Amino acid sequence: MKKEIYFCDDDRNITYAIKLIMHKTSFKCTFFNDPLELLENIVPDWNGIVVTDLTMPKIDGFEVIKRVKLIDEGIPVIVLTGDGDVESVVKALMAGAYDYLEKPLCKDYMIESAKRAIEKRGLRLENKALRKKVKHNKKDGFIGQSTAMIKLKEMLIGIAGSDANVMIIGETGSGKEVTARFIHDSSERKGETFTAINCGAIPENLIDSDLFGHEAGAFTGAAKSRIGKIEQTNKGTLFLDEVNSMPLAMQVKLLRVLEERVVEKLGSNKLTPVDIRLVAASQVDLKELVAKGEFREDLYYRLNVIPVKLPPLKHRREDIPLLFNYFILEFCAQYNRELIKVSSRDIENLMLRDWPGNVRELRNIAERFVITGSLPESDIDVQFEEPVLGSGFSAPQNLTLPEKVGAYEKYLIEEELKRNNAVVDSTFKGLGIPRKTLYDKMKKYNINRILFKN
Repeated sequence: MKKEIYFCDDDRNITYAIKLIMHKTSFKCTFFNDPLELLENIVPDWNGIVVTDLTMPKIDGFEVIKRVKLIDEGIPVIVLTGDGDVESVVKALMAGAYDYLEKPLCKDYMIESAKRAIEKRGLRLENKALRKKVKHNKKDGFIGQSTAMIKLKEMLIGIAGSDANVMIIGETGSGKEVTARFIHDSSERKGETFTAINCGAIPENLIDSDLFGHEAGAFTGAAKSRIGKIEQTNKGTLFLDEVNSMPLAMQVKLLRVLEERVVEKLGSNKLTPVDIRLVAASQVDLKELVAKGEFREDLYYRLNVIPVKLPPLKHRREDIPLLFNYFILEFCAQYNRELIKVSSRDIENLMLRDWPGNVRELRNIAERFVITGSLPESDIDVQFEEPVLGSGFSAPQNLTLPEKVGAYEKYLIEEELKRNNAVVDSTFKGLGIPRKTLYDKMKKYNINRILFKN
């Protein structure tokens, strides 16, 4: 499908010249001599770009930029300017123009600029569609469309309708807490408290007080009474992760809660009724711990009313692209970065990994990718030396190695643009890189060519 470009110039000689330039390109071009007619044909989410002259009757190019942005702020607008009209170019760029083209028009630069603008527009629309897709999947906490995830979701919806205890078994990072929360949010308890506790992260001497609470003076340092997490979760859902790490003494007390539905605070003889739904999780098979005497058999059967086994990421590889792109969106927003397009080659590399850390590992790699631009297979291994004093460049000491490399690369490009009076042909030749690479790096470092024109 051809990408669309709308051209607008009241000078018919200019539009005719542009028709000749764009005749054998892959773009679908539509030409307007009236800017108001142009605007009537633009709609939100239109997959195209606008190229407009700045000086026109009725409304000028600055007004065109303004109105296009009101329709859809993501539509790139390239402006046509008279040779040497630097003031108008700067004003247009500040108004939101994507790029500018000087008259008389340079065919190569015009086509290259249009390609970059079209690519940016396509990427923005792809990201918008992905956001909608991710938002739809995120509503219920599940991101994935694999057969395994669809079946799991259907099973969990059925489970949520009861109050039976659930035992989740899954590898590290496979989404045990997400699963527990989905059960809660799909149940009649969804309006009540959901409490997640990692039993392996609480010191053994504090787990009693944390779960069951204590009375003032129950032990040294207990200055006042405290309500435990179980009582706080009354009428809600309690999720105990790494329940296999729970000390045997605590297992006895938890068993009593499940059998009698009461809680007894540390240092008290009073029994407090509780109404909770318990969901537990473990990375290891509790049967093996029962056989070793490290986990109570009676508690195991109380917890294992409904067993749920989570599929590892390597068994649902078709979910990797959606998950990775979601995390890319998340971290681009977190670090205030421009949205990154993930290449098909990068996705292929991700699909080939074993993923021992499952979704958590994938999320970590996505964060790294946003920060460094590289996957683990392409680690940055660059020996960076600070330029000598007086060279005109000095990187702040608090930057990371990739950030220092990037800052120096940006400095070199800007210096070459300055030396060549912002002429692209001379600049990419002087740097010894392809023209497209120069454009990509100027975009990456937000370098505005016009600022380096004498």
